Amino acid sequence: MMAAAMNLAATTDRFYIEDFSIEAGETRQVQMLLDNEAAYTAFQTDLLLPPGLTVEQEDDEYIFDLTQRKANDHTIISQMRSDGALRVVSFSMNVRAYTGNSGALVTFSLMAADDFRGTATIELKNTKFTTLDGQEVMFMNEICQVQGPAALQPGDVNGDDTIDIDDVTALIQHVLGGGDSESFNLDAANVNGDGGIDIDDVTTLIAMILH
Repeated sequence: MMAAAMNLAATTDRFYIEDFSIEAGETRQVQMLLDNEAAYTAFQTDLLLPPGLTVEQEDDEYIFDLTQRKANDHTIISQMRSDGALRVVSFSMNVRAYTGNSGALVTFSLMAADDFRGTATIELKNTKFTTLDGQEVMFMNEICQVQGPAALQPGDVNGDDTIDIDDVTALIQHVLGGGDSESFNLDAANVNGDGGIDIDDVTTLIAMILH
């Protein structure tokens, strides 16, 4: 894996995830990319995910795959750490180098929770690569911006991105037991945040519009 005693050198090579968007409830493939001038045989990195995003698992094991840049004997493993970071490690038993100088090295599937919204940050930190001659090289920490659906606006019950009298009308109809339209948002209708939808939400919504 990693050599026991190594010279910790810095590098301009990068190991990173590009910014991307994801919908609530969606599962999408994400890539860890390596742009490198040096030849590397192994690495470790800590993946920190925000609430609402999780790596796909199988039999309680996180699923990470190496791309065609791997050698035949490269292995990849992962483990959740006590600090909440997911450590990912890859190595070659025969000390073979990853091929190429750019592009995806690792792929994994990321799942967004049904309530995932807004912009979040994924971080790769404590990244170390090992060169062919056994030197350990520290990489810069990298941040990826993840764009989810727009943050929920309490009061925008009809989902038109504005809060006005139309929302009041829709909310009153809901409270009176009227039929809700397909655009009616139950979460946004809980205007006062008490977990229920009633006349207090109507009063709060009217106060918001008049403010």
